[in-house]
Amino acid sequence: MGRTLARTIEDNGLRPFFAQDVHSAGDLNSEVFKAIQTCDAFLGILQKRGVVTYAGFPPVERSSVWIQQEIAVFCYRMFLEQRSLPIRVFSERGILREGVIQIAIVNPIEFDRSTDVVSGVDAWLKSRDFEEHPVMARREELFRQRIQELSNDAELLLELIAAHCPEPGDFVQHNVLSGDFSAVLIAGRITEPHQITTRFNDAWAMLINRGLTYTDDNARSVARVSIVKQWWQLVLDELRNRGRRV
Repeated sequence: MGRTLARTIEDNGLRPFFAQDVHSAGDLNSEVFKAIQTCDAFLGILQKRGVVTYAGFPPVERSSVWIQQEIAVFCYRMFLEQRSLPIRVFSERGILREGVIQIAIVNPIEFDRSTDVVSGVDAWLKSRDFEEHPVMARREELFRQRIQELSNDAELLLELIAAHCPEPGDFVQHNVLSGDFSAVLIAGRITEPHQITTRFNDAWAMLINRGLTYTDDNARSVARVSIVKQWWQLVLDELRNRGRRV
């Protein structure tokens, strides 16, 4: 079923992550967590994995405990990022629902035959869940125009701002940001103060001119720097994909 579903996903123009296809020097858990962290949608299939008997209760069929936990991690990611992502869970009829599945509004779809799952997934991938939202599409297009061809220093500065801003609208003091930028360059054996200041100012001007960041200095002795709210999540995703600069 996994192979068939992977082909169904590919046939709909998307790229599946199938754990059995992972060939990495790292551990499988890390690969799965990375996939959950960066994926655009989640598909879970709960199948019978064995009978469990609890004292005082009739025997029940249990599904993969790992998949139940992966669903919980994906739900937490949506909570953390404050956004909704497509999720679909199919559950073989008669399976005990455990953990977050009992309370999350996932509404698993019960099935008896694997063909029901394949047809259901194909219909889901063609549904409005996967239609590109015009506003989000435009926002991402505008973001791409702003983020492309940033200098290395501008990327580093953006990374430092993001490190200080765990939530949209958070600020970092301008002098703290300048100090962190200087510390990174000094660690890279660039110690001439004038050169450091020039590189910081050039990087800062580039981010301001492209509308990615702004300064709030209203009635404050020390300016505060923030990522523009509509770009915050896109900035985090971009930085995660690019990897650490230094």
